Amino acid sequence: MLHGMADPKLAALSRVPLFAQCSRKELEFIAREGDETDVQAGRTLTREGRPGDTFYVQLEGESEVKIEGKRRRVLKPGDFFGEISMIDRGLATATVTTLTDSRLFVMSHAQFRDAIKASDGLMVKVLMAMGQRLREDVAHRRS
Repeated sequence: MLHGMADPKLAALSRVPLFAQCSRKELEFIAREGDETDVQAGRTLTREGRPGDTFYVQLEGESEVKIEGKRRRVLKPGDFFGEISMIDRGLATATVTTLTDSRLFVMSHAQFRDAIKASDGLMVKVLMAMGQRLREDVAHRRS
């Protein structure tokens, strides 16, 4: 964690495991690239099978992930989603809906692309998380 941060967005991002190894300069770049937004409970953020055009980091609150209508996980502060569509420009693999009022950090495809191009470490972490999620989803479907 980076101490003495006056910028609340920068401080929030520094607590996200995905960004844990980023330097202050990288975090400042990521913070500039994305936006924070408050979302009310019950809002659907992505729909399975529809184009995904946003990367999300849950800063506050909780969101529910459903695949084929079944709950797969609950996202808590520090969790992220939307990375698969950001990488391959494909359709969303899950439906995500806020369970509580939430604060989210969001990036468009262009913002996300610029952020991961600026940090090899961040790109590797995103790809590793994406691979892990895809393997979990395949294993879940087989069971």
